[in-house]
Amino acid sequence: MKRFLLTAILLLLVTGYSFLHFNNLDVLLWQNWKLNRQPMPEQAFDLGRYRVEIDALPITGLDDDLSALTYNENSNTLFGVVNGNALIVELSLDGRLLRSIRINGVQDMEGLTHVTDNRYVIAEERKRRLLEIEIPDDAVELDVADAPSLTVSMGDQDNKGLEGLSWDGKRQRLMVVKERDPMQVLSITGFVGQPDDASISISSESALPADRLFMNDLSSLTADSRSGHLLLLSDESHMVVEYSAEGKPLSLLGLWRGMSGLSRTVPQAEGLTVDSQRRIYVVSEPNLFYRFTPVNPSAEKPAVPVHSR
Repeated sequence: MKRFLLTAILLLLVTGYSFLHFNNLDVLLWQNWKLNRQPMPEQAFDLGRYRVEIDALPITGLDDDLSALTYNENSNTLFGVVNGNALIVELSLDGRLLRSIRINGVQDMEGLTHVTDNRYVIAEERKRRLLEIEIPDDAVELDVADAPSLTVSMGDQDNKGLEGLSWDGKRQRLMVVKERDPMQVLSITGFVGQPDDASISISSESALPADRLFMNDLSSLTADSRSGHLLLLSDESHMVVEYSAEGKPLSLLGLWRGMSGLSRTVPQAEGLTVDSQRRIYVVSEPNLFYRFTPVNPSAEKPAVPVHSR
């Protein structure tokens, strides 16, 4: 009898996992079909055109997982955070490690965004704290304990805090996502580049309530200054979704095997950014690097061959 019960429980668990797995995939395929058949507004990414160009390239030289990604147009390089050893790393556009910068005075870094010149904002997930910092071109170690900071109260104390952030240069605001329970997209003005006595406003993005997001969680986001659109990344749902400034879903980039030219499903996507050519970059634990490029569907090229997992 005991063996029968254990077998029944195991079957229920497997069935439940399979249902969730394929249900998520069904939602992804349905939304992808629906979104990619609507007219795209001017300046839209139209994510259905994107195909992977660098597929699951391991980032060598890192001992802990990379958790965020941002693009600096001045250096034409990428920056990310490693939360275990409190590092900010600089990467080339093809995923090579260029520099590691040790950061003192922080814990549990999870988000990073470039603002302008050498100015960045980092996020500590559990403390719900944002810090505005400067990263000199030759920096190898920084102490940010006294950097301007802002604590964002979210009404709970679990590990579902600040998960990703992006500077919206078009509207001069900081966009922040909370992972889940509930998912939230926040808009913060008056903090970045302002004096200490400036008025700060924190509000939930009314155009993107949780019940209108067809994804299970939020891992990161990117605000596009050219179009005013937002790209939202979901690790659990394996997708990037483009939203208009009014909160309308416009297009979808699937991160499942066989979609967007991927040889395997992106395992745990944690960082997202876009460069000046509108190529999309994703980093996934454990330190896998992806680059997606818009292509003409009739002239698709194979992905750069790498040792993917």
